[in-house]
Amino acid sequence: MSIRPEDGPGYGQERWEHPAPPPGELGEEQRELYDPERELYEHEAAEREVNSLTPEDNELHAPGQVCNRCGSGIIATQEARRLLDGHWVHEVCPIHPS
Repeated sequence: MSIRPEDGPGYGQERWEHPAPPPGELGEEQRELYDPERELYEHEAAEREVNSLTPEDNELHAPGQVCNRCGSGIIATQEARRLLDGHWVHEVCPIHPS
């Protein structure tokens, strides 16, 4: 048996409040509401980034390095590739007249 305190609201006049949801649960509700919009925004941003890239954006140049394949120097206007061992090679080695 429980004893009611002397002061406070009378029997049946208590005000019950719902407990606040745990922080994780509140975050889940917000994610459910706003994630589709964020996902759409991120997808559109990724598409804009991909569409703005051109193949020339991915070119490497290594002026002053020596090509490990043909042995000639790599000049600033030639595209180059770095191998896993750290050596540089021409993307397309120049033709040397023999």
